[in-house]
Amino acid sequence: MMAASQKFLLRVYSTTDVVVKVSLTKRPESVEELITILREKLNPRLDFEFTLQYEDPDFDGQLTCLHDIQELLEKSTLKIVRSESDASSCASSDTDILPHVPLAQRLKCWPDTFPVPTFSYEVEHVLEKGNKAYEMSGKQLKLTRAQKHNILETMASVMHTFKAYPSDRDVCLAAKALVTTHPCLNEPGSYGWKTSLKFKMGNYRTKLARAGCAEVSVNAGRRSINNPEGEYPHSNIKRARKAEVNYLPNFPRGEDKASLEELRVQIKNEVEKTEPNKVMIEKLMQTTFALRRHEIVQENPMVKDFLEKWPALRFHSQEAPDVDVKRTAVLRALPVYLREEDPEFFKTCDAGTLDETNLTDTPVALLTVVADGSAETSPFHFSPSSMAVVVEGDLVIRDIARFADAYALLFGLIYALHLDHPRKLVHTFTFVQKVFMGLDDGKPLKPSLHALRNDLLQSE
Repeated sequence: MMAASQKFLLRVYSTTDVVVKVSLTKRPESVEELITILREKLNPRLDFEFTLQYEDPDFDGQLTCLHDIQELLEKSTLKIVRSESDASSCASSDTDILPHVPLAQRLKCWPDTFPVPTFSYEVEHVLEKGNKAYEMSGKQLKLTRAQKHNILETMASVMHTFKAYPSDRDVCLAAKALVTTHPCLNEPGSYGWKTSLKFKMGNYRTKLARAGCAEVSVNAGRRSINNPEGEYPHSNIKRARKAEVNYLPNFPRGEDKASLEELRVQIKNEVEKTEPNKVMIEKLMQTTFALRRHEIVQENPMVKDFLEKWPALRFHSQEAPDVDVKRTAVLRALPVYLREEDPEFFKTCDAGTLDETNLTDTPVALLTVVADGSAETSPFHFSPSSMAVVVEGDLVIRDIARFADAYALLFGLIYALHLDHPRKLVHTFTFVQKVFMGLDDGKPLKPSLHALRNDLLQSE
């Protein structure tokens, strides 16, 4: 009889330790063919040049470059390594507005299904045997101290790629994913691995703070026996909120505060030109992102002063006008539906009295400017003369074409400037954040918001 075709199961992980399972019906003809297959299956994650390394069993699982496809076993673990010559790692084209992203800089919020990483060769071998024994007899695996340390350290490293300060729910999801992937690790009770991961994340942050990692070192140096004059350990902790990522990133490689300040001046000079190069401005804004976050989080500047330093934050893009009426109706009706109304947030004025409009004690608002003198008789306008964004009593952005544009710009400023949501519209902004913009912070929606979300999804 003809032997059945071999099935190749591969565990593929990148330098960020995110693991993907890839199933092949047969061994590829060459390493180049395997790279092509991985590009097809994992696109768009692999939009750069890379080589492959595999865990070589002849050398106790040490990583070895894959040059001969015959070295690929039926079950192998591969690592994707970005090529040093990859042009995309150093964007220089004027059409490339995004700079190279450091590996330590996180790109996504906490996932619903936590990606369990690949551990050391020894631990993976022990877990494979333990899972088989658990499947047959239900026997739990007993790890050595070093083996458990490797699991916790590796898990903490991957957890940090999503959040430096994971919530209780986040840690619970990670622990659940670990014991689901490796059932032999299931312990009596429900808090074993969860508690261990919490302590490990604390230790991991301590090591990062000592190494100078900005987003955790900003919270270091608090009151202790050796620092009795410091802040209390739980006072004014600076951490991400509202589903933010890259809350306080380190400066890009090869850059410091002085070099980024030079780029800030270059941005400001370019904005003041009659025809500014917006592609270059966007690229420089991406590069100087860390500098802005450091200023905002550590110095807490006034919004007006900050926007004067960074005038490119006032830029806005245009949207298709055929959907603007619908967007305006939805965004304006949402707080009414949720029984929230704040006349201090939705403001209206005539074009001739714009500069005389009293905005004192207005923390944040959207200002509709009308040209026909109907500001007092109708607070709701589908086709305004223009829109403006008000922050801290100042018109920070003017001459916005449409209501939806102004709403989106305000939301962007709330994130960029680390502002609070309007207190009287907290449910409205939470719904816009989590449902319309997909920025989930991991906290469950309130029942009324959850019901509205389900109704909208069913209507689609």
